Amino acid sequence: MHNYNFLDRSFDACLKCHACTATCPVSNVSLEFGGPKHLGPELKRLTDNQQVIDDKRIELCTLCGNCDISCPENVHVSTLTAYAKAIHADIEGTKLRDHVLSNAELVGVAASAFAPITNAAMTMKPVRQVMQMVLGIPAERKFPQYRFNNFKRKYRKTTSETKRKVAYFVGCYATYNAPEVADSFVEVMKHNGIEVAVPKQKCCGVPMFANGKMEQGLKNAKYNIESLLEYTRQGYDIVLTCTSCTFAFKKEYINYLQSADAQELAKHVYDADEYLRMLKEAGEFNSNLAPMNDKAGYYAPCHMKGQGIGNPAMDILGLIPGYEIQDVAAGCCGQCGTFGFKEEKYEISMKIGKSMSEAIADADADYTVTECGMCRNQLEQLTTKNVKHPMQVLAQSYVKNLEESVHASPK
Repeated sequence: MHNYNFLDRSFDACLKCHACTATCPVSNVSLEFGGPKHLGPELKRLTDNQQVIDDKRIELCTLCGNCDISCPENVHVSTLTAYAKAIHADIEGTKLRDHVLSNAELVGVAASAFAPITNAAMTMKPVRQVMQMVLGIPAERKFPQYRFNNFKRKYRKTTSETKRKVAYFVGCYATYNAPEVADSFVEVMKHNGIEVAVPKQKCCGVPMFANGKMEQGLKNAKYNIESLLEYTRQGYDIVLTCTSCTFAFKKEYINYLQSADAQELAKHVYDADEYLRMLKEAGEFNSNLAPMNDKAGYYAPCHMKGQGIGNPAMDILGLIPGYEIQDVAAGCCGQCGTFGFKEEKYEISMKIGKSMSEAIADADADYTVTECGMCRNQLEQLTTKNVKHPMQVLAQSYVKNLEESVHASPK
């Protein structure tokens, strides 16, 4: 049984102001959820120094982190709800479906090994109906594709020889579902004179935390911290292309583990766009970008907002000549990682995503840009626009500029 009495007493600062409930995407569309205030600091007050009180409504928490952003007293609400989810999972047990969804890396390994079959099966109505009956994964839910030629198969560089050294935490999505994102990141770094190394790594743990598998998630966290600290202590920067992974490294590892190693690692962790913005501020960014007369709408994932670093993707993409990008200023997409893959939560997921889909339609851009793979999954289900990662756009501009320079050079 999990005991979270070790957590700091930041919950005592809760003023019961409901700011967290007002910004909670689930509370805004459903009365079923008690809200982050009730199931965070208030539940912790009840359980503190008493017998554990379980509340099944905690399953409706997505761990998006919006409650933490909105709290005027800096209460770590999502840390409290994460441990409440773990307690609930211990008491009630974990469904087979939630075991599957929490192990994104194992699913990625297996599904990508049989990618053509996996992808075809996911489009077959009888297969999806069986999945809904057996696992409780809604037949209507779009699934991301898997790639046989995943990033782990084709990129094995583990060291860097350049002045600036980047250790890339790829994450499950860019490894198994969208290796083109990882390829684009390597390309962008190459144009900035930086070799990319890929350390040994495990799933960041976010899907595990979200499904109450706290112990399993913390094992992954400790493994990643130990592996990546070997790089930071040799002068490497840790750069990520997934905002959920970055959020875990910067915030969740620190709050859940309360360790000096987690805090040390977080000082060297950057979102890819944030890292490029830092290069720009240091006068080291390669600005040789070819013009792109595209109009893009930017969708900011919740786990990007939770990092408190602004919109680095817009800052960097705005450097491309002729490129027009606007923040669609939408709320949570509703996918919320594994949340949107659950039958009993599917309707809530769609309701949350409605305002986002309307904002994308109003923007009327050529395509949408976002950093999060699961946000992309929801965007592709609820909107008609293609979705790109910022690294894909930047890589395209760099390659185009190089090709134009070659063609323009004297024969």
